[in-house]
Amino acid sequence: MSRPIDQDALLSLCEQGVKAALDAGADEAEVFATSHTESEASLEKNDLNQTSRVEETTFGIRVIKGGALGFCTSNQPESLDAAAKEAVTLASLSPADELNGLEEGSALERTAPAVDPALLAMDVPELTAMCMDLLEKTRAMDSRLTIDSGSISIAHGTQAVASSTGTRAAFEGARAGGYLFGMCVDGDTVGSFAYDGDTVREAAQLLPALEKAFARFVEKCAGALGAQQGESFRGTVILPPDTVQEFLIGNLLGVLGADSVRLGQCPLADKVGKAVASPLFNLVEEGPGLSSYRLAPFDREGVLRQRTPLISNGELNGFLYDAYEARAAGKASTGHASGGAASMPSVGASSLSLGAGTTPLDSLMQVDQGIYVTRFSGSTNAVTGDFSGVIKGGFLIKNGERIPVDETTMAGNLYDCLKNISAVSQERRVINGSAAMPTVRIEDVSVTAG
Repeated sequence: MSRPIDQDALLSLCEQGVKAALDAGADEAEVFATSHTESEASLEKNDLNQTSRVEETTFGIRVIKGGALGFCTSNQPESLDAAAKEAVTLASLSPADELNGLEEGSALERTAPAVDPALLAMDVPELTAMCMDLLEKTRAMDSRLTIDSGSISIAHGTQAVASSTGTRAAFEGARAGGYLFGMCVDGDTVGSFAYDGDTVREAAQLLPALEKAFARFVEKCAGALGAQQGESFRGTVILPPDTVQEFLIGNLLGVLGADSVRLGQCPLADKVGKAVASPLFNLVEEGPGLSSYRLAPFDREGVLRQRTPLISNGELNGFLYDAYEARAAGKASTGHASGGAASMPSVGASSLSLGAGTTPLDSLMQVDQGIYVTRFSGSTNAVTGDFSGVIKGGFLIKNGERIPVDETTMAGNLYDCLKNISAVSQERRVINGSAAMPTVRIEDVSVTAG
């Protein structure tokens, strides 16, 4: 597998870009760069689709001139001077904003790479063989299974950032992962689409992780066959880890960034130190990553990432800040500038964990009536909290028994759901290296059968 530009060389190029921008007239300048290679074997319609190898390097040049912002990208090191001049020109044509500026930075100590040499030793033929072997084994689990798409890939990358205010940082990492998307078809009966996959840092973890993910995928697909008419009720819903991440936490994050507070779009703006969820709810942004999946120790702006408890025992602790939002609020950045070299930084989370509860999963599932939300497709207004949509591949739970049901509507309010959490499982699952989520049980939600 070919290699990306190494950390030192990439950081040197970032420094060259900063100098070029200052020479072109910028008051302040920052260059954030990524270089990565990726090999992939992809699947389509139950067979190998293609193998591919991608190599890409991107430089994002951000400048401040007279309080105005300019941004330009380049894919070629030899084009850095031209891109820097263009960024300065764009700043000259843009309105000034007193909040624009770069963080006072420093040269961060070099961090050990998150790279497993055994992962980099895997070539495309070996990756393809693993992909085809897993496809065969997965389809053998259930003859009714149809794989619409999927892939297994290995990526190796470096990132670096330098600025005129002293920031110097670089990092190297490698990852591997895969996914499957499809459904079960039994004669004229077609089940609901399902998806599952995983991402790891080490070669020894790849096959076991994908075997577990693909077994979950088969269970989801097969479980959706023979769906019956559901029941309408107001009561219990159970969210497995992936639905907790996508629906519950995904929507909540929309108002936990300080930008939503500044724009007047955060209903929790005045709730710091107050209860906004059940005492069972403990949400943390893990900063430099989960122990099993280490991230770069710095964010998109070169600021050290901080582990930030957001909600503890149901009480709101605060919000996430990048440099711009920190200046707007008169606070310090929490190291939560997200984004890549091709985009401007913005406030966001990179690694999340929802604390485990005290209820065993088997006990959590024992309800007289409820619905298990395998996948939710709908809309949520993060400002009001109101949501509505369709449960796909869901299961009606009656006295502990799981019964697959046709598409069923679920509606309610996100912030009511947070307060109405009645149980959180002891068991958690790490999802694609970036989130650790338990199963969550919520009460008093409206469920309507189709």
